[in-house]
Amino acid sequence: MFHPSRRAVLAGTSALALGALAGPRARAQAPRRGGSLILALEGEPTSLTSHLATDTPAMMVANNIFNALVLLDEKLQPIPDLAQRWTVSPDGLTYTFELVQNATWHDGKPVTAADVEYTFNEILSKVHPRAGSWWPNVASARATGTHTFVFTLKAPFAPFLTMLGSVLSSGATILPKHIYEGTDPRTNPANARPIGSGAFRFQRWQRGSHIELVRNERYWKPNRPYLDRLVLQVLPDPAARLLAFERGEVDFLHWYIVPYDRVGQMRRDPRFQLLEKGDAAATNGLMLYNHRHQHLRDVRVRQAIAHAINRQTIRDRALFGEGKVAQSHIGSNVAAYFTPDFDYAFDPAKANAMLDEAGLRRGSDGRRFAVRIFWASGRDYEGRGAEIIRDNLRDVGVEATVQVFDRPSFIDRVFRQWDFDLAMQLFTTGPDPTISVTPRYHTRQIQRAPFVNGMGYSNPETDRLFDAEYRETDVPKRAAVWRDIQRNLMRDLPALPLFELPPIHAASAKFGDVVTGPQGYIQSREDAYQR
Repeated sequence: MFHPSRRAVLAGTSALALGALAGPRARAQAPRRGGSLILALEGEPTSLTSHLATDTPAMMVANNIFNALVLLDEKLQPIPDLAQRWTVSPDGLTYTFELVQNATWHDGKPVTAADVEYTFNEILSKVHPRAGSWWPNVASARATGTHTFVFTLKAPFAPFLTMLGSVLSSGATILPKHIYEGTDPRTNPANARPIGSGAFRFQRWQRGSHIELVRNERYWKPNRPYLDRLVLQVLPDPAARLLAFERGEVDFLHWYIVPYDRVGQMRRDPRFQLLEKGDAAATNGLMLYNHRHQHLRDVRVRQAIAHAINRQTIRDRALFGEGKVAQSHIGSNVAAYFTPDFDYAFDPAKANAMLDEAGLRRGSDGRRFAVRIFWASGRDYEGRGAEIIRDNLRDVGVEATVQVFDRPSFIDRVFRQWDFDLAMQLFTTGPDPTISVTPRYHTRQIQRAPFVNGMGYSNPETDRLFDAEYRETDVPKRAAVWRDIQRNLMRDLPALPLFELPPIHAASAKFGDVVTGPQGYIQSREDAYQR
């Protein structure tokens, strides 16, 4: 597929006016205004809003166009966005938000609490793929004034503000009521030509090539943004993407697509900067099991496969020694809740014995049964990992074939059609497991929707623990419940944790503050500037 050069992508759009900055900033000199930042995407977005999808390309676009009520700082504490302040009732059931009064939509209309009410009640609660993990606990969500909005919960929800601030998990960016009212939010044309309140306005989407956003001159946050333009360029081929970055045709590779075999070289190259931050997502690479499969529905078979896979080899050869071997469905940097106590040792002899005990003895050709391993193009380490798994499984008599799809086709086959055996997939596990882990594995989340429980895993005991843990505000007691959840998930294996993805972003040294938040790959670039 043809991908235009940096010059071609940026041509044809008039430069925005440069101007001096006013207002204080925590620097000796305020950043200059102007310039264009080109960010690489590993695949075509499924939407340009956050209420329909939780895939990285969609969220990287949406978070520059829209605002949330609150965001999270680097210590995972809530900070203002559209909500300038808030209060929480002593019983933990009522959250009252006071909105800023000068925010406007890109079409000039004011942002009000009515927009917030409509977003939660008529859009997110009805169509967002993860709403089922938290919305049932909401008693009401309503505007009580032009700029006042109140959530009332049925029971305390320990990570509620964290969830609202983690828009990857909640999708809780605010949408314009006047654009969506009376329409189906799944098919509204604004999903592909969005109107938001954020730092950048939508300009064009040239499918298969790039999305262009331009500076919102009327942005309600003083002096922001600094850049004139963002271009999010679709580059699914890792070799072409790396070449474009090295030539200066792309300025930013987020941590899901950094070429780990080149990290050492990039550290020594003054043209680049490696930003080892923004790891609140605590992303694990996993191998999903389809529990509907004739043989994979047997937990003994899933456990045997877990013992057959050499995850240290995957870390060493697929990620070139970066990151860690994953030991749980929660990443180790979610330290308050993580436990490694239920992990699987690499033990092919045990795997062979378990498969024999499950009645799946080798045939005359040495084979027991066959599986397909799917992965999506754009993250070549997942492909290398799939090939290592293929070889490991053949060693214990499981004939595995590796199949690669473009990302939309992969999502469709795995999460909508449920037509897969094993699949390579990244899942976030932070900043809080309630908002990242529960939506993957709760029975309620067996939906034909992206990045939820497409595996078909269901365990009433695990569901009961999921439904109880968020009510516990005492961290040690809540951690004890999460220990039980991790025990169940590692025993039942809806997925096998393979590796913890290292939080390493690569950026051109020509830009500053490209990553400033705890989920830096999907944040707004309103603080980024060209040096």
